[in-house]
Amino acid sequence: MAAKIAFLLMLLGVFIIFSYFSFFDIEMELSSRITQTAGVFAIALIIDILAARFFLKYIGIPRVRFIVSKIAGYVTYLIALIVTLAIWVEQAQNLLFAVGVIGAGIAIALQKPITNLVGFLVLLTTKPYSIGDRIEIDGEAGDVIDIGFFFTKMMEIGKWTKYDQFTGRIKTIPNSLVLEKVVNNYSKDFGFIWEELMIPVTYASNIKKARGIMVEAAQNQSGELIKRSKRQLRRMTYKYLVEPRDVNPVVYVIPTDDWIELRLRFIVDAKHRRSNVNPVFESILENFSRQKDIRISSKTTARIWDAGRRKERY
Repeated sequence: MAAKIAFLLMLLGVFIIFSYFSFFDIEMELSSRITQTAGVFAIALIIDILAARFFLKYIGIPRVRFIVSKIAGYVTYLIALIVTLAIWVEQAQNLLFAVGVIGAGIAIALQKPITNLVGFLVLLTTKPYSIGDRIEIDGEAGDVIDIGFFFTKMMEIGKWTKYDQFTGRIKTIPNSLVLEKVVNNYSKDFGFIWEELMIPVTYASNIKKARGIMVEAAQNQSGELIKRSKRQLRRMTYKYLVEPRDVNPVVYVIPTDDWIELRLRFIVDAKHRRSNVNPVFESILENFSRQKDIRISSKTTARIWDAGRRKERY
């Protein structure tokens, strides 16, 4: 807001100077056009500032308020640009050659910004991601919080945190990346991901009982998520060539030299991964601790068994 007010004051200064003073023998017609251009953009800025300060604040839903604010700003400045072109169109005819030469130089100098602007148009038309989506692009992951003409801003996740939690940093990435990089979208059309939780148990453990405990823990936690994910998958079959997938929890058994790996595969919310996984893990550990015929294994227990050949420890 401070930057907009400063720019508005600058435009008003230009308007006043070219309205009442004449510098360097500037032609009256050119002075008039500059004055009109400054006035047009000053009015657009005033409308933008007043809308944000007095009207948009009455929209209670943050997402709706943000979208309306962006659309209103784009429309306001687009109209100002069209009016400005109408003001300068006759002058442009006299400067056609100069504009062509200068335009070629500008196109080369502003290659990156132009590519970013093309990326913005791609985002508007094909929508590989939208505001609110969780994405990963060029090794950077986060929730999209703003899409501008040249850059996309997102709240960063991952890095030194685990399970895709926020780091607190805001990442700014150029829009041109959508033209040349793979975009991983975690929440568009299907807002869930499959999580795998591995627990090693000894060969002497009751594998069937352990599998039942793990599946029950996942079902108790993700019951509502399973229903929602099934509905979303059903809708996706009308939009994409996607075969139906089983979203119910399942445990896979993988034998190793030291222990048996029990891998629990279950559905979690893409934006709340840790809060979905932690209760499942706690429930499994609590139930395993009550069972005399289930023992979680580790490298320590494996070494003890190998040294003494005591099967009961393994």
